[in-house]
Amino acid sequence: MKSILVIGARGIPDVIGGVEKNAERLFPLIANRGWKLCIAGRRPFVKSGQYKGVSLWSAPIPPFLAKSETLYAISTLIRALRMRPDLVHIAGLEPAFMLWAYKLLGCKIVVRLGADFHHRPWSKSPKWVMRCAKYQLRWADHIIAVTPALAKNLRASGIRQNIHVIGNAVDPPENAPVAAEAPISGDYILFVGQISERRNIHSLVAAFCIFVKNHPHMKLVIVGDWEKGSGREQIEALGDKRIVILGSVPRPALSPLYRGARFFVNPSIREGHSNTLLEAISCNCPILLSDLPENRDLRLDAKHYFNPGDIRSLVSALQRAHANPGGFRVNADRFPQWEEIADLTIRVYDRIFADEAARLGSRRKTSRI
Repeated sequence: MKSILVIGARGIPDVIGGVEKNAERLFPLIANRGWKLCIAGRRPFVKSGQYKGVSLWSAPIPPFLAKSETLYAISTLIRALRMRPDLVHIAGLEPAFMLWAYKLLGCKIVVRLGADFHHRPWSKSPKWVMRCAKYQLRWADHIIAVTPALAKNLRASGIRQNIHVIGNAVDPPENAPVAAEAPISGDYILFVGQISERRNIHSLVAAFCIFVKNHPHMKLVIVGDWEKGSGREQIEALGDKRIVILGSVPRPALSPLYRGARFFVNPSIREGHSNTLLEAISCNCPILLSDLPENRDLRLDAKHYFNPGDIRSLVSALQRAHANPGGFRVNADRFPQWEEIADLTIRVYDRIFADEAARLGSRRKTSRI
């Protein structure tokens, strides 16, 4: 049984975040196929020692330093020294800053990259850290890019080998309970996601304030954690009761919100393979999304897209979707299920060990000669 140490996911289950959603859905399926998995998480996001066959370990960091990336990196490296995993799965660019150390330990490395590959000033990490992490990607055994657009960017940066495109998946019906009701009544537009500058939430609010002049009964519901400096106070200062800020909502409680929404909007200016967008599609919620290469990879009709840097384009999109929300629904059958994502990921793992076995066999033949 091969062992895998997963680095970069804060914890599972029901932790808000794209990396964590991917980890929650994907790794139990891989563990069920006979792989031994351990997720190196953080307090307070790890609440037990196991979840559906996946071992959970919390880095021993004091609570007042819980957000320290340096201490997390050191703790996970020590964990790897003790565990000696066959493979390290790094979820995200920032944890790849220590890729060199895991290679020195003799670990095989898979790095999964999403929106964080596009480092911008709103990232919490210094630019030199992210640049160093990007440089080290060439030492990874294989890289998983969540969209073709990201894979193209990787190749343009000089990394051309062993790149695989494996995105996220829609949730099956059993993961989307239908009995509960949405906590919001009436017609509303929905946004869901961790709120930072790249989410472009202020443009959505500005467009809504124009749109609502002709549709005074509509509400804008904003769901998600707000990062420091992301401007929640500015939106609250508007004093508009039609803008409803719910904050963080547990993942199982999101389904009624998606189902009750007139439509869902993703206004991001940087994106990976949006889990919240796929959740909305799973719940048959009409969708609008920003015109980014990563979103274009979904190959939806042109009517779904708008220019995230143009308020008029966003207002026009809101008006289109409001006039005919049924025309903005997307068939969930167009997208893979999590079982398929697990199959594709395991193929990457298998290829790593098959390549290693082939190299060892070649060395033995050479030594005999």
